[in-house]
Amino acid sequence: MLRTIGVRIGARSHISSPLVFEQSLSEETVRGLTIGYQTFVNSEVRFACRNSRIAIGNRCMIGPRVSFETSTHNLVIEDFHDRVDETRLTFHRDIVVRDGVWIGVGAIILCGVTIGEQSIAAAGSVVTRDVEAGILVGGVPARMIRRIVA
Repeated sequence: MLRTIGVRIGARSHISSPLVFEQSLSEETVRGLTIGYQTFVNSEVRFACRNSRIAIGNRCMIGPRVSFETSTHNLVIEDFHDRVDETRLTFHRDIVVRDGVWIGVGAIILCGVTIGEQSIAAAGSVVTRDVEAGILVGGVPARMIRRIVA
């Protein structure tokens, strides 16, 4: 069904349902998502890729309730309650998950992040910046725990 509406999904991938898409299944949202081959996406994963792209590589494992968030806004202290365009500018940045990555249950991947090949984001992590290849990260915000690939 996802392929029918325009999501690019590689061969032999498994996508569990339900999935959550920001702004439902609009063309603007689904065309921004690419999932590689032999990748597993568990249930209740959220894809917020309006005005940006989420690219998940080959042979990845995405745990349940992972959230990919490609938009954010500037920190606004003054005039916060006015919420006018000048005080709360939203911007979007792509997320890239390279081949062989594991993302644990409930992790949050924020805008502009690239996760390098063969890396792991531990359950519950909030990944706020790029992750090198072959690294285990965890925590809030996610930090390197150890190198897993020499």
